[in-house]
Parts: sequence; structure tokens; C-alpha cells
Amino acid sequence: MRMTAVIDPAGTLELDLGGEKTTAGYPSVMEARRSVMNTATDLAAETSTATELHIEDPSGSRTILVQTDGAVIEQDIASDPTESGPAQPAVAIEPAASPVTPEEPTVPAVAVEAAAPVAAPTPGSVEAPVVPETTASAATASRVVEPIVEPLPTRRTAMPSFVDRPDADSPAQVGVRGVLNQFGLKLSASPAELEQRRDEKTVSQHWAGPRTITVLNPKGGAGKTPTVICLSAVFARLGGSGVLAWDNNNSLGSLGWRTFDAGHEATVVDLLEQTDYFMTAGARAGDLASYVHHQPSDQYDVLRSDDRSGAKKRHEVTGDEVHRLYSVAAKYYRLILMDSGNTERGDNWEAMIGHSDQVVIPVKSVDDAAEGASRVLSALRAGDEHAQSLADRAVVIVLGCTPSHGLAKLNELAESFRPFVKSVVTVPYDPSLIEGRIRFSSMLPQTRRAWLRAAAQIAEGL
Repeated sequence: MRMTAVIDPAGTLELDLGGEKTTAGYPSVMEARRSVMNTATDLAAETSTATELHIEDPSGSRTILVQTDGAVIEQDIASDPTESGPAQPAVAIEPAASPVTPEEPTVPAVAVEAAAPVAAPTPGSVEAPVVPETTASAATASRVVEPIVEPLPTRRTAMPSFVDRPDADSPAQVGVRGVLNQFGLKLSASPAELEQRRDEKTVSQHWAGPRTITVLNPKGGAGKTPTVICLSAVFARLGGSGVLAWDNNNSLGSLGWRTFDAGHEATVVDLLEQTDYFMTAGARAGDLASYVHHQPSDQYDVLRSDDRSGAKKRHEVTGDEVHRLYSVAAKYYRLILMDSGNTERGDNWEAMIGHSDQVVIPVKSVDDAAEGASRVLSALRAGDEHAQSLADRAVVIVLGCTPSHGLAKLNELAESFRPFVKSVVTVPYDPSLIEGRIRFSSMLPQTRRAWLRAAAQIAEGL
């Protein structure tokens, strides 16, 4: 990549990058020179190619080569090292003619009729000679070649579209390329940005009918609640509203603690009393706001489990009640994410599995959480055909739970699950996931990217 920078004594910079020219003003020549060097260094690192920079300023002119590691080499370059000689014309080689094998002549079949028995001649009669008749079939088999009929052009195929453009055609919007494009350039997006765009498109799709994602692990503290929250945020932020995070935990679930309340304390117990009403034609979607807790920044709703403690006995949701709650949820939400809780032998667990379209198994980077994930996979494979299908298409998410558990530790754990499930995604350690309420925007950029990658893998199985 070649850059040319001209700086006048007033600090005005004229930058020519591959034929694209921009002008910017700086307080001094030094500031303009520093900006040019930073741009050249970032461009070399971004493109993995050394940047040839020619600078003309009040102190003179010089040509330097900025390496990908930031090293600067001053040199005189007489010619463009990237230029190559004229391309040699390609020599077209005609394919050898295929030998023609002559067909053997078809011998006509001859049918010989059996001679009828001849009666004995009577005296005085003249016997006419009997000549056997011979019939020959002169017709031979002929080959019929079907004509190739080209389909008639339609409006879609006959005329090109002037508005449909693939995402790959959009200029870069992030990274160094995105910054340079703000100066009027049109640099293409990097492979990493194109991959992120594909994941966002996959996650933002809507399906015909509701879909249910169940987050499973019978081990408490395995990361189910953060997984439900983060996936709900990704799907709602990119695909729009209509996403419900449902805590199906009969043993004091924490989904309500780690999300924001909507000014009331309603739980599944309160909604169970109104399921008949919400299934009527006169029920309104807005009435659900009194029973679920909307998350304003992340745009999904939370259905809390019964979190009463002390003298008040908690209500344990039955399998039949799960069916009733699911009927309401499927009527008003396009995507449902369920936290399984820790009681894998309960009726509510079995009913939840029956409604699941995809299962996600979170695994914190500790051995006991991995053991719980392994056991739940084995239980699914020992179940009916539906449960076995869920196990085959499962997505495992390995969560870093301490700063000391780096990428090597996460990958080691991921590889142990990879042969048995659809895919495995690793999420690095992030302090915002460890305690307190979880807000997607508070996470580190690499954490948000990992959750997007996980959501895309899940969406492909819905």
C-alpha cells in the first residue's frame, strides 16, 4: 500500500491513499506528521502489508517503509515493488477430439414360420410345391434425442437488481479501515468484519412459529443464568422484541436477581392464575407487562420463578403448569429461552424438554460443571427420539470463570465435548458476568463477540 502526504507550514495535510485524496488541518506540522505516521502504522498492521509512505513537509521530502510490526525504514524507492510485468497471454489448448466408435450394423431379425403338414397326394392330382414363407423385419431401432428447452426468463432473471447488494460490498465500518473510510475512502471490510456481519444476519432472522431454546445443566452454578441472559440480549438486540427469558427453576432460581425488575414483584405463580385469560381472544399483549419484567437496554422480558423464602412456602411448578405457561408464552413471544434449574427429575424438567427446539449446555471452566454437562448429555441420549435429536444438535458454551483460566484452558475443555455435540463456543472471563445484574453493554468487546458467535451457532439449529 502506498501513501503520499503533503504538509504545508500551516499544518494542512493532503493525504493520498491509493488514489483517494483527503485534506485535514492540524495545529502544527508536528501534529500532522504524527497523524500520518499513526495512520501508516495502523494500515500496515491492519492489512498485514508494509506501507510505503512518501512525506513532503517544510523540512524536505523523504520516503519511508512502515513495517507491519511498526518498524520504520527510510529508503529510496525507484519503482513500485508491487508492480509486476505484463501478464502473459494464456494459450488456449483445444481438447483432443474423442475417437468415434462406429456402431455395429444391426442385423434384421428373420422369422421363419413352421411349415404346415402336407397331405398325401391323391392319384391324378398335381401337387403344388410348398415353399416356406420367410418374413424379414426391415425396421431397426432408432435413437430419439430430446431437445434441450431453455427456461423462459422471468423478471427476476431477465433484469439485474439495482438495490440488492451483498453485505460484502459494504465498505468497512469498524477497525482501522472503518476509521479511514470516515475520511472519504472506501476500503473493503476485513474477513473478521464480514464474519461478524454473517453472524448478525443469522441471529436477526425470524422463524415461522415460536422457537424454544433450553439451557441445561443440573449442576448449580454452572453458568445457566448468565447464558440465558446473554443469549436473550443478543437475540433481542439484533432480531427485535418478542424474546422471553423464563426461569423454570423450582429451587430458588437467580434469573430474577441478576436482571432488572419492572416495578413489581410478579412471578410464574401470578401468571399461572391468569393463563386462561391470556388464551382468550380478548387478551392484550400489553397486559403481560404486569407479569413479566422488561429489560429496557437489552429489550427482552423475564418471567421469574417463585423466589419466596422464609415462612412462605415456594410453589413448585408441575409439568401441567409448564404446558399452560408455555401456551401463553408461545402466543405472545417469538423466541423463548428457558433456564432449566437443577431438578432434572422433576415434571417441570420433562415438560420443558418436550417443548425444546434446541438445547444449550453451559460449562464453567471447572471439572464439576463439566461433569454435570456430560451427565445431562448422556441422559438426553438415553431418552426418546426427540431427546436424542436435541443431544445431537446441542451447543456447548464453555465459560471462563476466573482470570487464570485463559484460552488454553477453555479450548482444552471445549475439545473434550466437540466430538459429541453440534458445536462448542468459548466465552472468555469477564468480571461483569461474575456477580450483580448483567447488562450486555457492560461486557468487554471480545465477550460480546463470543456471545454473538454462540447465538449464531444456536440459530442455525432452530
